[in-house]
Amino acid sequence: MRTNKHTYAFAFMIVLAAFAGILTWKIIDQQTLWIDEWMKGRLQLLQGEGSIAFFTVLTEMGSEPGIIGTLVGAGIWLVKKKRYISVAVFVIAVAVAQLLNKVLKNIIARERPSLNEAIDAVSYSFPSGHAMVGLVTYGFLAALLIRAGMKKSVVIIGAAFLILLVGLSRIVLSVHYPSDILGGYCLGGMLLIVFLYADAYANSRQKKRSR
Repeated sequence: MRTNKHTYAFAFMIVLAAFAGILTWKIIDQQTLWIDEWMKGRLQLLQGEGSIAFFTVLTEMGSEPGIIGTLVGAGIWLVKKKRYISVAVFVIAVAVAQLLNKVLKNIIARERPSLNEAIDAVSYSFPSGHAMVGLVTYGFLAALLIRAGMKKSVVIIGAAFLILLVGLSRIVLSVHYPSDILGGYCLGGMLLIVFLYADAYANSRQKKRSR
C-alpha cells in the first residue's frame, strides 16, 4: 500500500520532536554538546572582517524588522489575490512561533555565548528565535509562492539557503551556540507543518462553503 504525504509529514514531525527533546534535555542537564564543541574550533575560519559585515546585515532577515517586512509584503500580495485566510494563518503562525520561542527561552534559561544589543542578542539563548521564527516565516512564504505557480525547486532552494544563512549568521556573530540553531529549526519545522496543514484545511473549508 502506498504511503501518503500525510504519513511522511507526521513521521517527520516525530523525528523533529525527538531531536528537539534530546537537545533540550542535554542543555537543561548542562551537558557538553558535540556540535557546539566541533563548531567552536572552526568559527575562526568564518570570522573575517568581510564575513562579519556580511552576516551582520544578513542576520536582520531573522530579526523583527525583517520578519515584519516580509509579513507586510506577503500580506499585501495575498490580499490582492483575495487569500484572506492565508493572511490570517500566516500572521498567527509567526506570532505563535515568536511567543513560543520566548516562553521556551525563559523556561530553559540558557545563557548566550555573548550578549550584543547591536545585533538583537540580549535574551536567553535556546532555542534561537532567528532560526525558529525565520524558518516559519520563510518556509510558509515559500509554500505560498509554490502554490501560486512559482517553480518549486527554485523556491525551495532559495528559501532553504536564506534560512540556513540566517541561522549561520547567529553562530558566526557569536550570539548563539550551534545547538540553539538546530533546536530552533526543529521547533520551527514542527510549527510550519502544523500551520501549513491549518492553512490548507481552512482554505478547503472556505471553498466548500462558497460552492
